[in-house]
Amino acid sequence: MTCRRLVALGFCVWLVAIARTEGAAVATAPQAQPQESPAAADSPGRVIVQRKCAQCHQAGMWTSLRQDRRAWESTLYRMVGRGALWTPEEIGAMADYLTQIRGPAK
Repeated sequence: MTCRRLVALGFCVWLVAIARTEGAAVATAPQAQPQESPAAADSPGRVIVQRKCAQCHQAGMWTSLRQDRRAWESTLYRMVGRGALWTPEEIGAMADYLTQIRGPAK
């Protein structure tokens, strides 16, 4: 397996961990993360993130990361550049979902 594929696989695991642990309390944070909205729970991006990203990434990689949609999409395309095999539609759905659950703090 090439280094690019290993990195892409790691990123996928990280994103799936995001989807699985959203709303859980962070051990080092003084307050719990907010619960996932019903709209995010039904998002097709959630399923894609769980299926494509958990292979490589763990929950500890995302707990403090917050990005707008453009930054999430950029991150996902960077993973494609490293070997991830995703369609533009999958990237759009994942970016939408990640923005819902880990968008910029308000």
